[in-house]
Amino acid sequence: MASNDFGRQLRLSSFTFDSQYVPLNHGSYGAFPRTVRDKQRMIQDLTEQRSDAFIRFGIPHHLKVSRQAIAKLLGASYEEVVFITNATTGVNTALRNLSYQEGDVIVYLSTAYGACEKTIQHICETTPATSHRIEVHFPIEDDELLDLF
Repeated sequence: MASNDFGRQLRLSSFTFDSQYVPLNHGSYGAFPRTVRDKQRMIQDLTEQRSDAFIRFGIPHHLKVSRQAIAKLLGASYEEVVFITNATTGVNTALRNLSYQEGDVIVYLSTAYGACEKTIQHICETTPATSHRIEVHFPIEDDELLDLF
């Protein structure tokens, strides 16, 4: 994915979708660019060549290198960067590791994923925090969305 093409050109050049298939939400089930797939398969091959050594030494090394690359992009220390299995796990981990006090309010949009909203409800049932759901109706302009806050 060296270019900045989007839409049909990006789909044709970078993804392996069937030509008769129109993905509307390919992020839900792991459709990723060919370059990512190729790297994944290379790592699978490394794992199978010397599985014990790769699991013990290779993975920690590759994770550190990857965290350093992301940290540089974010302007953060690599010690502050963690990888998560999916966005729901990330939201759960972040929300459940905060200390809530009386007066704390979790503000979220009505477009929040259901599992994340359930986590917010659980936190509000088990801590002093409360929540405020902002109803969003599409289409909406950026300024209109900001005004809802």
